[in-house]
Amino acid sequence: MAYVELVDASKTLKIGLPASIKIVFVKELEGVYKSNVADIDFNRRILFLSIPSLKGKFIPIPKGVRMTVNLFDRSSVYEFDTVSLGVIKYDNMYVIPVPFPESVRKTERRKFVRVPIYVEGKFYISVENETESFVFTTKNISAGGLMMATKKYLKVGDIIYIDLKLDTDLMMNKQKSKIVREDEHTEDGFVYGVQFLDLPVSLETKLVRFVFQKELKMKSIR
Repeated sequence: MAYVELVDASKTLKIGLPASIKIVFVKELEGVYKSNVADIDFNRRILFLSIPSLKGKFIPIPKGVRMTVNLFDRSSVYEFDTVSLGVIKYDNMYVIPVPFPESVRKTERRKFVRVPIYVEGKFYISVENETESFVFTTKNISAGGLMMATKKYLKVGDIIYIDLKLDTDLMMNKQKSKIVREDEHTEDGFVYGVQFLDLPVSLETKLVRFVFQKELKMKSIR
């Protein structure tokens, strides 16, 4: 579940926050793109977004294109509707200025909100060198953990270390995790609920954004 409220943008939006830009009204630009807050000019009430990208390709958004911007921190998503003011060069970098909003829709997100996803990874019982690895497949994921299927038998309370690539810039390398639940055995193997431990702030923020973008895509398909 998510709780939504209207909050003062000047008290919540900060330089450096990761962002996504969603465009639906211009067919040739329709999609969801990665970006971030490059700068904010509070005097002129302008927010500068880095040139958005999709699969490593930069997508300049022309002046006048309407879009929805989502900004992410560890626990919340801030959303507002806006319009591109074109592409400009600002402090030796190209950015997209948009009017700074008076307020934004703040969504507080619980870590156990999960989205279905099927990606293969591997885990280790120890972080020691040359430790045997075991293959698993995710069933769903959240910013706080995942559900996985594996042929390896584990017990609730076991500590494992996960290698998993979810996106080009979202990867886990020996991420310490804990088995917190065992589900029924299936043809895919043993099914476990896994909790991430000691998750770095930067990685958690990326996971929040990743999960939110997956939800947006799922809603657009329905």
